[in-house]
Amino acid sequence: MADKVLEAGLRLQPRQKNPVTRSPWAFDPSILKNIKIRWPIAYDWPLAGKWVDFFITSLQKTVKIEFGNIEQSFGGVVVFEIDVNGKSWKTAIDYSDYTPINEEAYDYCSLYFKMQYLDEGYGEKNIIPGGFVTNGDQIYTYLNQLRKIRDQRKFQYDVYGRFSLDFATDVRTAAVGYLSNQDRFSYEGGLKKVRYIRFLSEIAKSKVCIDLPGNGDFCFRLIDYLAVGACVIAKRHRTKFHIPLIDKKNIVYAKDDMSDLVDLCDYYVKNDDAREEVCLNSREFFDRHLHRDQLSRYYILQCIDAIKNIFVTK
Repeated sequence: MADKVLEAGLRLQPRQKNPVTRSPWAFDPSILKNIKIRWPIAYDWPLAGKWVDFFITSLQKTVKIEFGNIEQSFGGVVVFEIDVNGKSWKTAIDYSDYTPINEEAYDYCSLYFKMQYLDEGYGEKNIIPGGFVTNGDQIYTYLNQLRKIRDQRKFQYDVYGRFSLDFATDVRTAAVGYLSNQDRFSYEGGLKKVRYIRFLSEIAKSKVCIDLPGNGDFCFRLIDYLAVGACVIAKRHRTKFHIPLIDKKNIVYAKDDMSDLVDLCDYYVKNDDAREEVCLNSREFFDRHLHRDQLSRYYILQCIDAIKNIFVTK
């Protein structure tokens, strides 16, 4: 019941206009007249939509999309087709939690977007970083209200982070242990999950938010943090986005063994200027590079560039 009241309260708050952010992924609008996307009617794994449906939501605004029967037999991969001037290329979106690529899907497709993209890369021009996404579209309904709450800086929590033990058990247990067994600041979260709408609200009311890996280094949690504009302290990722995060600018990285996690949290809890600068930068990073509209433009631009410059003919 409490979560339903919270959700209703967010819906009733006055809506702000979406921030106007100039896209870094610019291309000649006239080229869109010659582009058509064919999207699969169904996925190999129905829940794959959580990772890839952003593409449909955003691209329908600018590009013609048709739905058809496209082979979807590769685990952790969704295949779509991009048609330019009547010629079609198969394109893969690898949303798997694991860093190795799906070799069969790679051989089948001309271009391969990898979400958990290894920092050192794969040595192939047509395997490119795929970014990452929020935990579904619901956050976009409440994002402006959540940011308004965050900007008021009426914090309820010093340090925040909720984690289950279903993934990365050792890392999460160790980090929660560090945070729980200290008295320099308050810590909210631990190994107990709550409904998504409450989780989003708690991000907005927290000075510092903790990001830890799951099956993969990137989790929905991180993108939700960046979307709201949190000061994120994280275990360093072995993977990267299409535009890398910068330590101490739009994220703060702890040591690999997280031995400095408490010290970093203490510093950013108590130093308002340093913390709020990270928050502004994290939000800007999301708006420019990870918002679903920006990410879809990036994908289309990469497809166009690949078709023009790589000339893959698999």
